[in-house]
Amino acid sequence: MGELDGRVALVTGGVSGPGQASTKAERIFARDALYRPKSNTEAGRRILAGAPPEVRGYGNFAPFLKDVAYGRIKVPDPDATLPGHITACVDMVFSRMGCRELKLDLFTPKHPATLLPVVVLIHGGCWLAGTRQELHRLAIDLASRGYAAASIDYRLAEEAPYPAAVEDCRAAVQWLKDHAGTYGMDPERIALLGASAGGHLAQYVGYAANTPAEGHSRGPGPDVKAVIALYGWSDLTHPAVRDFYWNEVFFDKKYEDGPALYREASPVTHVGGQSPPTLLLHGTIDTIVPPLQSMMLAEKLQANGVPYVYAPFLGLYHAFTIDVAAAARAMYFIDQFLGEYLGH
Repeated sequence: MGELDGRVALVTGGVSGPGQASTKAERIFARDALYRPKSNTEAGRRILAGAPPEVRGYGNFAPFLKDVAYGRIKVPDPDATLPGHITACVDMVFSRMGCRELKLDLFTPKHPATLLPVVVLIHGGCWLAGTRQELHRLAIDLASRGYAAASIDYRLAEEAPYPAAVEDCRAAVQWLKDHAGTYGMDPERIALLGASAGGHLAQYVGYAANTPAEGHSRGPGPDVKAVIALYGWSDLTHPAVRDFYWNEVFFDKKYEDGPALYREASPVTHVGGQSPPTLLLHGTIDTIVPPLQSMMLAEKLQANGVPYVYAPFLGLYHAFTIDVAAAARAMYFIDQFLGEYLGH
């Protein structure tokens, strides 16, 4: 067990013996002390210092679920209305495999004065579900802030296992670079933003630009300037996550039958000194993607001198952006981070 694993186990009750937090209050205090926001740059520390206050958190999942059930958490309106100052170009095909078309939807501000920085949005769903339309609201918000925001398809795992999703994300980024002039975009200022499985893909494509995936037919992928991951997996070999059923579908094999493949597909494997600046947002009671995943990645980024911001959302669960207040707080970090590393 590594040092970070040991500290997390102590907080969550996974270690017994001297020094273990012995009461509920002590465990909560220890948990909150562990999940501290961190950055290794002055810009990152400035972003953290200016952050809005934490939104209401929970000690575990049960009361969160109860508040959702009883409507005590305000959720976004499911209908994302397109404002008059935003242009939407939808159903644009960026890749074809036989009869299969992969599409993206691009949202841009009307009449921009300069070339637009680009944010590529990658949806979640454990690589098994989800659609690009789920991120339209976020794309519209980003376009309203001066970005070109492209929400993309990728092949889900039951259609095509790894590395298909990686290939598709790389193809989308390359298409946007190749067509940047048509849509007033800057091909040299592209960031990836993903949530959950999309967070994993954003990290992988960002860090492994020069590392072809096993069986990858297109060669190395295009480079990007920044990565933003909301509650994304970073190390699929870790015992806490490697045996989830969705991994077996994603890889078409269990961990025990392909540990090298799981390691190759883990973003943390590919972090190096040239990796792009990274923003990590993660709820601290997430059991689908444990917060340890972002904490381990932050330590790897720190060790390699890669600029990063790690912002834990205390007492919030997976996909916490379902809460309007939490989503607004997340957007503060996203906007500030993009402004620092993409500019607009």
